[in-house]
Amino acid sequence: MRMNISVRIKFFSGIDKELKLNNYNPTTGITMDIPSGKRLKWTLKTAGMKTFSNYAFFRNGERIGLWAKLRDGDEVSCLKPSGGG
Repeated sequence: MRMNISVRIKFFSGIDKELKLNNYNPTTGITMDIPSGKRLKWTLKTAGMKTFSNYAFFRNGERIGLWAKLRDGDEVSCLKPSGGG
């Protein structure tokens, strides 16, 4: 029997608008209860993301890839990398 875990996903750089999230608050993000052992890509697809190549993902402040398995209490930030100078 699989347990569910709770993760918080925060979308930045206008990603929330692309996903059409109503009443989205970037300070709190969204909380998702997902089956234990699921990877970031599965979780983001469940949240409505369709493409992933133009984004950077961080778990608890550290860069991760789409195949990273999420753990209970993780906070994931999704953003579009930008350059400047």
